[in-house]
Amino acid sequence: MLVNMLEAKTQLSKLVEAVLRGEEVIIANRGKPMVRLVKAEAPAPKRAWGVWEGHFTDAQIDHAFSPEADAEIAADFLGNVQRRALRVSEPGASYRASSKPGKPGKPGKAASGNGANKVRRK
Repeated sequence: MLVNMLEAKTQLSKLVEAVLRGEEVIIANRGKPMVRLVKAEAPAPKRAWGVWEGHFTDAQIDHAFSPEADAEIAADFLGNVQRRALRVSEPGASYRASSKPGKPGKPGKAASGNGANKVRRK
């Protein structure tokens, strides 16, 4: 069924009933089809609890929250930090001040508010 925009405004409830009965309703503007009126789909079902049930044993879950697991995680984290610290303290490794993060540079003078570091032009 093709209906004009003005007719769709005045007969909307009848058009909705027609769509619910299975009819195809197209709304036109000056005879040119613009939109199709369709029945809304049912909302997606809510997720059920327990979708991970059976994937882990009680012992695995208990271990994940145990002090031993915390110690393993801390050792892994601290091990990474210590390895980085060792690389920095190697001979020849140096850190220099930089105006841009991640890029080496030369240490600069402290900025002062009196304009002493500004370049003077003639």
